[in-house]
Order: sequence, then structure tokens, then C-alpha cells
Amino acid sequence: MYAPPLKRNFPRLLVITLLGLTVSSCSINQFVLRRAGDVLAGAGTGANVFTSDDDPELIKSALPLVLKLYDALLEEDGNNPDLWLAAASGYVSYANAFLDTPAQMLPPREFEQREQKLARAKRLYLRGRDRALEGLALHDPRFLEPADSAAFAQAVENTSSRHVALLYWAAAGWLGAVAVDPFDLGTTVSQEYAAHLMHRAFALEPDFEDGAIHEFYISYYAALPDNPQEGRRRARYHFTQAVELSQGGKSSPYVSLGEAVSRREQNLEEFLELMELALAVDLDKLPQHRLVNTIRQEQAAWYRENIGRFFLDADTGMEDWEDDWDGEDW
Repeated sequence: MYAPPLKRNFPRLLVITLLGLTVSSCSINQFVLRRAGDVLAGAGTGANVFTSDDDPELIKSALPLVLKLYDALLEEDGNNPDLWLAAASGYVSYANAFLDTPAQMLPPREFEQREQKLARAKRLYLRGRDRALEGLALHDPRFLEPADSAAFAQAVENTSSRHVALLYWAAAGWLGAVAVDPFDLGTTVSQEYAAHLMHRAFALEPDFEDGAIHEFYISYYAALPDNPQEGRRRARYHFTQAVELSQGGKSSPYVSLGEAVSRREQNLEEFLELMELALAVDLDKLPQHRLVNTIRQEQAAWYRENIGRFFLDADTGMEDWEDDWDGEDW
């Protein structure tokens, strides 16, 4: 009987089983805890078991349990930076992929459900931010100081390339919360400090994760209100860099540019071309990004099918849009 996959994964299953038997004990063996944390955090294992999957619904169902396991492990082993990073990226990714993005795709008549999803996304974005800041505090405790303090600013400048991932996820969670609730002054007024974290990550490693920071800047610069034309120019520059660094192996840059720039400019032809390019990305080219690529391709297909909701001169979908319209401004 062919069983290599079971044999290959048996050590991980054993560690997780041991964790389940001992996690509530006051005398948990620290070696087992650290090993379990390393396995779940993906330390040294290459492509993450979640990000390389092509079934978003499976990951949507599995990830909440894993996130709570991260929290349980951190209660006992708070000195594991890889575990703080895994928790931070997990919460922010879950908020974006399974709450924020689906909420944006709901029709206006489901306004209450949309607001509920966005409120929950905001909470998890901030939870992910806090996990990242806790991880950074292992390097410099000043990361736990108020964001508007000189101590916090000095801590940011005191980081090095080994802190880029935590800086990235702290900023992504923070600014994600601002984006879903721009009327909350408590988070909105602090966005400059979040942006400082991302700028620092970019200064240390501009090519991080096949252009992930460039992808972030597509939406970030396109949304700046002071000089929209310059913001969109910078967004297009970062789009080009993101595509180049990923060698065309990620769908996100195409969807992001379409959302952030083409829609604002009402450039229907460019928008449709970008969605087609997103759909054409080979899921096997960069397997470590397979999950996000799958989600973005589903989003691109949805945009193509609902194009009349976003472009005044589109000749498809307007009838459905008029049926759904309830006066809200999309």
C-alpha cells in the first residue's frame, strides 16, 4: 500500500497530538511546546501548508482552530518570534481573505451582513497587528509604547532585515483596520505610524515576498487624497515592480491595480484586461502563493461577471445592479 504522505507527515501529527494531550497541564514540557510551535509556524519547512493550498473553503474552516492553537502556545512560549509571526500573518490573512474581501462582494441589499463582516475583519486585523508588535517587542520592548511616542519611533528605526516580516504584518493589519472603518478616528489618526512600519520594511527589504510590499503600495498610494494623479502614478510604478518581482506569478497585483486605479479612472478596457491577466496566472508557478492566487482569481471572475456595478459604460450586469441598488454609494 502506498503511504509516503502519511510517513512524511507523521512527526507533525505526533507533535500536534502531544500538544492536545498536554496543553492544559501546568508542567508542559518546553521542548514539546517549542517543537509544536515551530511546526505550526512553519519554521524551516518551506512553503506553508496553508498558503500553498488551492482550496480556500478548506483553509477557511481550518484556520480558526490553528489561530487559537497559536494563542494557546504563545501563552506558554511567548519568546518564540516565529510563532508571533505566524499568529500575526494568520489573523491578518484570515481577516482579508475570508471577511474583508467577501464583504466587498456582497450586493447593497445585504448591507447589514456586509457591515458585520467588516466589523469582524477590523477586530482581527487589529489582533494580527498586536501579535506582530508583540513579536517585535522581543527585539525591542519600546514597540509596546504608544505609537505616537518617540520611543516607538526609535524602536522602528532600530529594526533590521530579520524583522521585515513582522513589520510588514503589523502595518498590513493596522492599515487594513483603517481601510474597513475610515470613520473610526481612533485608528485613522494613527495610520501615519502604521505607514512608518511599512516604509521601514520597504527600506530594509523592498523585494520582500516576491513584491508583497509593492502590492501593498498599489492600493496605498492610489487612495492618497492630497494628489490623486501623483498617487495613481506611484501606484502604477509599484504595480510594475510587483509583477516583475513575481515574474507574473501572482494575481494580486492585477486585481489591486484594477480596483485602486482602473475603477477610479473608469477605464473599463484596462480593468477587464487586468482581470483577464489575473485569471491567466498559473497557480503552480509560485506554489507558496497558490491560496492567495486562487482567492484573487475568484475575485477577478466575480468582477468580470458583475462589471456593470462598477462602470457606468459597461453593457452587462446593469439590470441586476438596478435591482440591488438601495441608494448606497459604492
